[in-house]
Amino acid sequence: MANDRNMLAEKMELVGQVFEIDGMVDLLMKFDKGMNTVKFNAIVIQISALLLKENKQLADRILAMGPDMDDGKVQAMEDAEYASALRNAILVDVMGFFASSPRSDGRK
Repeated sequence: MANDRNMLAEKMELVGQVFEIDGMVDLLMKFDKGMNTVKFNAIVIQISALLLKENKQLADRILAMGPDMDDGKVQAMEDAEYASALRNAILVDVMGFFASSPRSDGRK
């Protein structure tokens, strides 16, 4: 059976929508090689906050696409669990596009 990559296409569409949020590119451009962990985490938190503030439904959809997730599980999350899951999704799904390169063959 051929892999039609529907899930990948949907994830890419969602990530593209994240990049379209006003102010998001400015936050993403703050990342710099060799930055300390505190600054890195501060930027990720700012990205999470902007995403939630501007498009909570998009944040929910990104989380619902994660392994063993669905919309019901996302809606049932406590705030701390949601924030942690969103941070991880931003690191893997959104920022993962920056980490991929021809040199790494699409791996981080």
